Amino acid sequence: MKILFYDDSPVFGGHEVMSLLGLEAILSRNTSPLHFLASAANQKLVERLNAIQSRFPQLEIELLPYQSSKLEAAKNRLYPGRATKLSKRFREINPSLVVAVQGNIEHSSLALIASRKAGIRSTSYIPVPHSNAEMGAKLGAARDLFCGPLFKLPDSFITITEEMAAMLKLRGATCPIHIVYNGVDVNRFRPADKTESRIALGIPTDGTVLGMVGRLEFSQKQQDLLVRAVAGEATLTDRIHLVFAGDGPDKDSLKQLLDNAGITSTLLDWSDPAVLYPALDALVIPSRYEGLPLVMLECLCTGTTVIASDRDGMKDVLPDEWRFTPNQQNALAAIIAKFIQSGKPSPAPELVARVRQEMSLDSFSNSFAETVFSLAI
Repeated sequence: MKILFYDDSPVFGGHEVMSLLGLEAILSRNTSPLHFLASAANQKLVERLNAIQSRFPQLEIELLPYQSSKLEAAKNRLYPGRATKLSKRFREINPSLVVAVQGNIEHSSLALIASRKAGIRSTSYIPVPHSNAEMGAKLGAARDLFCGPLFKLPDSFITITEEMAAMLKLRGATCPIHIVYNGVDVNRFRPADKTESRIALGIPTDGTVLGMVGRLEFSQKQQDLLVRAVAGEATLTDRIHLVFAGDGPDKDSLKQLLDNAGITSTLLDWSDPAVLYPALDALVIPSRYEGLPLVMLECLCTGTTVIASDRDGMKDVLPDEWRFTPNQQNALAAIIAKFIQSGKPSPAPELVARVRQEMSLDSFSNSFAETVFSLAI
């Protein structure tokens, strides 16, 4: 069998990380040639592909002279010749399956159209099928009008949680949907001494420490919601130390917000999360939307509690008592207060065991490879 991967996104994110892990799982199990068409603009992706190719010479890399844009679905309609040209290339390669790596439905959507034109089966590997309007994108509602038909194009979907599968159906998908959970390195993320971890990071050893890990970007990750929730409750402000690890466009705004709120805090550049998670009493994920956050899985593997918005992959994994109504400052403050009053409990052993067993890198690799092989036959 011959499989073709396609990714025209210029951004290297968590979904690209998982896609490359899946790619390696396939290459390690099958010596047949495998093509990967990637945007030349995504330099980090190209670098990673070259490194994989050095270990698996059957991987053939082809660079695309273009990249997807935020108006990709509209461009597909306005410039149909793009899909016609790509379909010709697909026919030349003649794969049994095209795997479109889609961070959202617009990314790599050109491959879905080209596959249909070429008469070649396609599957969409997509973690976030949310609407543009729901994600707060500019011209979101208008873009969604163009995106709707894209959900009808693949012969199958591969997504990451039951919640995402249900969302795909709401968006109009009628083809088979396969679920492959994200995976994390369960050997790297393990429990560690809390005090020693805090000392290593320069975090206060007493009091309640809550943290967030990831891109500092208010529109999706909503670090500002956590700050406002703590600042808005006098009983929390003096008892909680906040830790933010990461970088992003709202870093300066976050610093200003913390200063104005009078909350003690630590801002870390990208650091080893395997050291940070055990230092926290709880990781907080107040995101407007997510897929299946790797930080949630990693943190649970270290035996640290996760408090999160009641939506998306968090609903698939976390118990009811540690999920709060999305985007609600008071709801987040209430669940933090409950967590402290309850003695800052650790996650249930059965939850940690489930993550370590079902959402390990080995489990992901096996499930992803088996799913793709079954679709390519």
